[in-house]
Order: sequence, then structure tokens, then C-alpha cells
Amino acid sequence: MTRRADGELETDVLRALWALDRPASPGDVIEEMGTDLAYTSIATILGRLCDKGLAHRERAGRAYEYAAASSEADLTARRLRSILDATSDRQSALAGFAEALDPVEASQLLALLTNTP
Repeated sequence: MTRRADGELETDVLRALWALDRPASPGDVIEEMGTDLAYTSIATILGRLCDKGLAHRERAGRAYEYAAASSEADLTARRLRSILDATSDRQSALAGFAEALDPVEASQLLALLTNTP
């Protein structure tokens, strides 16, 4: 059995929630992921995501249904801002990011920054 990298299972569960795009039970998440992980394992991860503010839950009978708290794009943007906020040289970090983009991504970013289609 191979061990997942730290945070990888949480990311996989979030991806399942985004794909489902509706309140989902741990069983729904397991089915979407196509995994044989235990219901309790997925329920634990969903609870952790709620504790971190990445998902929210509502009662559905005797159980809970879960949904992502934000879209994948919004979460990614928030993480990028957090990384930039943590650096002492924001300009160099942005320059390094921009230099690592492929030409298509760089064009897309430029269009976003200049508000052109």
C-alpha cells in the first residue's frame, strides 16, 4: 500500500466535492473518488476540511452532507495570496512566478491584468 503525500487525501476529497457540485454524503464522495477507503476515513477528512473552513456541513437526517466552502479557483487564489503575504520580497516572488509561466498562461495573465479578452 502506498502512502499519500501530506494533504493529498484532503485535496482529493475537495476535488470530489467540487465535481459533485452539491451537498454530498461521505458515501457520495467515496463513489465520486472511486476509492475503497473506509466511510469513516472519508468522514474524518470531511470533518477536518470543515474545521479548516474549506467545507461546510448540514444535517441530513441522522448524518451530514458536505459541500466545498469555495470554488477551486477561489481556494487557489487565496492560497497564492497567502504565499505572497508570507514572503519578504513580494516583487521577486511575483517575478519568479511570472517567469515560470508558459507563453499561453503568460498571455492569459496579461489579458486578465489589462482587462482585455
